[in-house]
Amino acid sequence: MPGHVAITGGRGGGARVLAAVLAGQVEPSAGAVTFAGQDLRAFDPAERARRIAYASGEAILIEGSLRQNLLYGSEGAPDAAGFGEILRLTGLDAFVYARGLTGPVDSAADPDLARAVVAARESVRARLRADQAERLVEPFDPALYNHQADLGENILFGEPVGPALAPARLARQPYLRAVLEAEGLTRPLTEIGLAVARNSVEIFADLPNDHPLFDAFSLFPAAERGFFEDLVARQTDATLRRGPAGHRDREALIGLALRYNETRHRFGLIDAGLEARIVGARHAFARMLPAALRGSVEFYDPARVNPAASLEENLLFGRISYGEAGAEARVRALVRRVLAEEGLEDQVYRLGLDSRIDPAATGALAEGAPGPRERIAIDLARCLIREPDILVVAILLEERAPANFEERLADLRAARAGRGLIVCLPDTADTAALPPFDAVIRVAGNAVVAG
Repeated sequence: MPGHVAITGGRGGGARVLAAVLAGQVEPSAGAVTFAGQDLRAFDPAERARRIAYASGEAILIEGSLRQNLLYGSEGAPDAAGFGEILRLTGLDAFVYARGLTGPVDSAADPDLARAVVAARESVRARLRADQAERLVEPFDPALYNHQADLGENILFGEPVGPALAPARLARQPYLRAVLEAEGLTRPLTEIGLAVARNSVEIFADLPNDHPLFDAFSLFPAAERGFFEDLVARQTDATLRRGPAGHRDREALIGLALRYNETRHRFGLIDAGLEARIVGARHAFARMLPAALRGSVEFYDPARVNPAASLEENLLFGRISYGEAGAEARVRALVRRVLAEEGLEDQVYRLGLDSRIDPAATGALAEGAPGPRERIAIDLARCLIREPDILVVAILLEERAPANFEERLADLRAARAGRGLIVCLPDTADTAALPPFDAVIRVAGNAVVAG
């Protein structure tokens, strides 16, 4: 057969069906498809799969690492350079890199990387200073209140591990409540929570529960809206009801206060004096932490990697500023430059490839999980890794990356130089403007109309 073949046709016209037939995935209703003179139906399925790879765009994910998902169905693995080229070719490189940045650094398993990350923190700070952009990241300082973190995070001053000190449970954690009481913060936080509730009820009064602004900025979920509306209606000050009902109200209000961030929410509820008291509570919390809770938090320490924080968080050792437009994009670009200068980009990709995939938590169900576009790319990457004699790409490439369709196609053809490639192209593709194919087959109405 010719080396590179294009199949063109509109959506539903039969191009993908023809691709599936040529790949041996669907038997022809008449006639036969042959490979090296032999009917594909006569091939052993394993041999056919080795010789012909079919990228349908419908990747089935398995529980395991992203690397294991990419190698699924392959007999071997490419070297690091080959893996990197396949990631770039399929458009998975940005996805893998992002997963690497959001993944943890295990200092016990990889002490060299942990040391390099701690050293790179100063490089990040130096780059921020050189770019006159220090304001974009507020560093963690044990002696200072961090204005980009919420009140509860300022007390904890670390990453929770497990459910005991998780944000949703912090207000009812007995030890934390004891620290707040000992530091004289129970009533101030109750008052802050009541003020937050009043402001929130007023601001969102005319918005339905499913409004995106309510979802993005409310400090309580829609399911608790009625509770806080009732509480605000009957509460004139922070003197709460007695008994279990009052205990429940206080816990809910303290929970709001712990989620409050002055820089983000701007209700004017935290002043310098309260910040100092919160820092004092932070020190008391860490100093007297019970043995039973010591495994429930990883405190921030400038001299070591935090195993419960992401690689990016460990590099920044602080929080990106809420008050600066475009800060997040600028900081991430700066971090990427530092990682490249420090020779750590390969480690980021390695962490991304080693990150876990949960097949049940994809798309909107889990941040950073493979969506439809990534699934298409994973399917194509699997096929490229197998290095078949013929690669059949049934998914229309412009649906995966419409902005650079011609570039992607050219890269794919270059990667398959000297080997068979059958690729479905959109009906709008101008094949005459592309480097010539060995054959172009046009399909319409589930029939070949030109070829």
